[in-house]
Amino acid sequence: MLPLEQDIYRRYRAIVEESCGVLRALPTNPPRKVCLADIIDRYDAFCFDGYGTLYNRGDFVYPGAKEWFAALRRAGKQIRLVTNAASNLDQALADEADARGFDFTVAEAISSGSLLKGWLSGLPAGGSPFAAGREVFYIGRATGVNVLAECGIAAVENPASPVVAISSSTATDEMYAQAVSILRRPGALLLVLNPDAWAPRIDGTRAPVSGELCERLRRETGCAAEYFGKPFPGIWQKVRATLPAGAKAVMIGDTLGTDVYGAYVAGFDSALVVGRNEPAAELDADEKLLGVRPTYYLEP
Repeated sequence: MLPLEQDIYRRYRAIVEESCGVLRALPTNPPRKVCLADIIDRYDAFCFDGYGTLYNRGDFVYPGAKEWFAALRRAGKQIRLVTNAASNLDQALADEADARGFDFTVAEAISSGSLLKGWLSGLPAGGSPFAAGREVFYIGRATGVNVLAECGIAAVENPASPVVAISSSTATDEMYAQAVSILRRPGALLLVLNPDAWAPRIDGTRAPVSGELCERLRRETGCAAEYFGKPFPGIWQKVRATLPAGAKAVMIGDTLGTDVYGAYVAGFDSALVVGRNEPAAELDADEKLLGVRPTYYLEP
């Protein structure tokens, strides 16, 4: 990991521990290398990250991913898509996964963007940060306006209240400058709808994404920030509410700071797919620096 990426994920852990207190002890034993067949009988529920774990942009699907999914369906396991993709409604995310060969129902798809409505409902009527109306300056894919509209929020160039919402790293220089201007106002708030800091590309490289953009804005402006999705507790509360009581679950993903640490926050075991968003050569050092290690390393 790059230093900024490490800083972001350490900050996430600090935020979680500040709100939740010290959680159960993190695993210290070396993770076992396993295939899905080795663990399929140990768990009732299998939660999957999407991008970087099952698929990537367009119609790209990682080798072995469809076989994992088919085996779990045959075994009658609970399956969930737990994703920080926040630029569309859960139904659209489920439909996109289905088009790639993963037939998640909308009830099985839990996204960070879907948490926004519940958070808004907990705000005091007419209170900050939307005292002047439910408007935000939005940075993200065009479909993300559907997520905002579902919550009664309008995406505008110059919102009456100083709120910026970000679901992906699609900012031009002009958009970045406008976000900075808004976030320097008194009482400004940054809504981090997708906290992923870096993401893998199909060609094997990695690139900074929305979480990195949000951190740069936060550092430059000193604004407050509200985080949605993995690794924060809210998404895991929603996942647990969809599972049978007492179900034993494992989270399968490609990122230490969101998928693996998030599973720990949820009380789940975790399986890391190495070499996508976590370079194999950097794995040991990153685990030690973040203080996070998975239960398993999952091989396709």
